[in-house]
Amino acid sequence: MISNATLAQAVTRGIITALQADQLRALAGAEAPADDPEKLRFITGFGDIFVAIGIVLFLTALGIFLGGLGMAGTAGALALVSWGLAEFFTRKRRMALPSILLLGAFVGATFFAVLGLMPGKHDGAIFEILAAGSFIVPAIIAAGAAYLHYRRFRLPIAPAAGGAALMVLLIALLFAATPKTAELLLPYLMVLGGVIFFLLALRLDYSDPNRDTRRTDMAFWLHLLAAPLIVHPVMHWADALENNSRPEVTLALFAALALVALAADRRAILVSGLVYAGVAISYLGRNGLSTEDLSVTFALLLLGALILLLSAGWQALRGLLLRLLPEAIRRALPHPAADGISR
Repeated sequence: MISNATLAQAVTRGIITALQADQLRALAGAEAPADDPEKLRFITGFGDIFVAIGIVLFLTALGIFLGGLGMAGTAGALALVSWGLAEFFTRKRRMALPSILLLGAFVGATFFAVLGLMPGKHDGAIFEILAAGSFIVPAIIAAGAAYLHYRRFRLPIAPAAGGAALMVLLIALLFAATPKTAELLLPYLMVLGGVIFFLLALRLDYSDPNRDTRRTDMAFWLHLLAAPLIVHPVMHWADALENNSRPEVTLALFAALALVALAADRRAILVSGLVYAGVAISYLGRNGLSTEDLSVTFALLLLGALILLLSAGWQALRGLLLRLLPEAIRRALPHPAADGISR
């Protein structure tokens, strides 16, 4: 289907009139099935998968081959090679999945290259390395690398990669400043970071109500980053995966996440809570089922049914929820026009 941007360009060049463009949009809307509001391009064809396999094999073998150079030398070489490959597969070929892999390889390799140059402890327990402050400078450089990569290649996932590097920086600063209490404060920092990324993603969604620009892809990756940062600490406070003594609390939290996901029209935060909901359902099922295997099967059955029901009635449920929310909140949410609700 011809995109809105192509139609607008056709009107600008005088190929069609503005009225004809509107008529074509109306015709396309009448004939096309309802679009997924979270459509995202991961692959452009089987060639993406083929190239992605080649990238993983090549970079892995290259890292092993150059292992004698040490962490800094090996990671630095991988960063340079990843950038060079991106010049072809990202900038020229515009291949989605290889581009995502190359961005992750570039930012990650940059982080470890700088870490290898830092004095002090580089191995051992992760909390000890954080307390030594060894991650601070590498995280700053990695965030800068993500920014440079975005300026060059304009990948929508780059802001989320930079955000992940900034979270590592904040965690490193926390452990360096208060090593004795950092583990207690860490969940709160994660939730705070997740909320910030979530609000940034909502802002991008709000600025692109039709979800047909680069901003909606950027928002998707920010939602994907924010979801585990918010969900996992909250579920940890509810003992969702330890003794799971309060499964009803876990399920209540999952229901709240479902409402947030519906309101935001994004499924990432809901997906992050599925594991915890499954554990809670399995725990509850043990009282009425003969074996633990059956309780797990029962949990999977209910989760699968829930996902299918949400998928089938997502827009209808979202429309109902938006109508129940106060107008001030409803106007601040992205993409309400899809549900027949004005801003």
